[in-house]
This record gives sequence, C-alpha cells and structure tokens, in this order.
Amino acid sequence: MPVSNSSPLIHLAQLGKLGYVRQLFLSVLIPPAVREETIEAGKLDGYPDALNLERSERDGWLRTSELSRQSAKLASELAGVVGKGEAEAIALAVEKSDRLFMDDLKGRRTADLYRIETTTTLGVIFELLATRTISKIDYVKNVKEYGSSGWVSGDVIEQFIERGRDFE
Repeated sequence: MPVSNSSPLIHLAQLGKLGYVRQLFLSVLIPPAVREETIEAGKLDGYPDALNLERSERDGWLRTSELSRQSAKLASELAGVVGKGEAEAIALAVEKSDRLFMDDLKGRRTADLYRIETTTTLGVIFELLATRTISKIDYVKNVKEYGSSGWVSGDVIEQFIERGRDFE
C-alpha cells in the first residue's frame, strides 16, 4: 500500500483523477501531517479537493496511519531537512517498506537515501495511461494541465508527453 505526501493527492484531486487512482491502488496511506495539510487546512481554506480527499478517507481508500515511535523519531530528524509532511511521509514509507508518492525533489532525494521508491504526480498519471485506466488523449490533457500550474518545467512536461506517445 503506497504512502503519499500532500501534493500528489492535491494535484490528482484537482485533475479529477482520484477515482482512477483508486482503480490502481486498493488504498493509500498518509501520515497525520499530510492529513492536516490536505484535508484540515484545505477545508479551512475552502479548497474543494479537500472535500474529495475527506470523502476518500471516509470511504476507507485514504487511510491516515499514525507513526510508530521509531518512525516518529526518524520524521523528527528529517524535519530539519524537509517539511513536516514530507518527513512524516518518508518515515511512514520506510516503516511500511512501500513506495512513496512525492513531488518535492529534496524529499525524493531524501527518500532515496532510505531506498524508498518514489513516484511523482506525473508518474502516477503515466501509470494510469500504462495500465490503460485513462486514454492517451486524457493523459496528454492532464499532463499539459498539470504543467500549466507551473510546478514543473516545460522540459519535464515534454518528456512525459513523449513517454505517452508509445501508448495507443
């Protein structure tokens, strides 16, 4: 069961892809700090994606997992390097020995030190295409829409569009 940081969940919800992601993964784990960032703070700020994520939590797909004592210690140590949500997500992925959905480059590099496989929002969207969960047209549209947010460079967007060309 993969672990997710905040940004992939938020972006996938904004792109309307949570339902598709649910088809690939029976559930996704999040640590408490990610729940706070995505659901609690999102609702306070009036973001509709926060309500979608809360609904996914009520349905049992999105699961908040408390950190073990050892993982909490690791998260505390990592919080000096990355943000609290990233630190807890990395520690939870280490604890569960599963992969991590994370966009933050510093966070992904930190997870690499613990031999944790990471996947970005674009990587998840690519998996939706590769498993034929979404069409190539929908894939290209979502990659471009995600790119328009300014979170990633045009080169990265072009690389993902090129990767998608092999799928019909």
